[in-house]
Amino acid sequence: MLLRLADIRKEYAAAGHKKRILDGLDLELDRGQLVSVTGKSGCGKTTLLNIIAGITYPDRGKVFINDKKIGFLFDCSLSRRRNREIGLIFQTFRLLDNESVLSNVFLPARIKGSIGKETKEYVYEILGKLRIYKYRKSRVGILSGGQKQRVAIARALVNRPSIILADEPTANLDKKTSVEIFDILEELKDEGKALLIVTHKEYMHKRSLRVFNLENGKLAVL
Repeated sequence: MLLRLADIRKEYAAAGHKKRILDGLDLELDRGQLVSVTGKSGCGKTTLLNIIAGITYPDRGKVFINDKKIGFLFDCSLSRRRNREIGLIFQTFRLLDNESVLSNVFLPARIKGSIGKETKEYVYEILGKLRIYKYRKSRVGILSGGQKQRVAIARALVNRPSIILADEPTANLDKKTSVEIFDILEELKDEGKALLIVTHKEYMHKRSLRVFNLENGKLAVL
């Protein structure tokens, strides 16, 4: 199993009281699978993704990637794993608008410390598939929302991660562009990647292997 969560719990303090966001949550995800998660605002969807990525620490429970338990004690180890094994795609893109497309896409590879010929060729291949190769030297700030999301996808793929986490990746896009972006994400499962997508889009749910609703801290299959 590529990804497994067991008994994940997380609480936050709000107005002097503790609120349990995740309450004994379990999840399994394997290569070539695309699953989606929906739920009301504030139910913990982003917290779930952040725990998988090692950005947020669970209060209790275990995270396994490639059957290896992930420890949450060392930030440098978590950052390294996130950089090499997990691709993150955000709703708000989180790109450097004053930098070029190439500069943004190469950023995770720079952090990893490996921008050789093979990496450059792979990036050009990705940009071609995403139909933004001709914008490779353009400043990101001048691109459309759909083009920016394509740049964000390329950035998430540059280190060839096995797990893709996407948090409302098409929320700020029109319907036509949203479908195009989802088509791109769906193709990644055929490359053996595992995708966990937080979304409220019904057409995404229909094309997911499983759809989970996050409510009262637990995942229920819809």
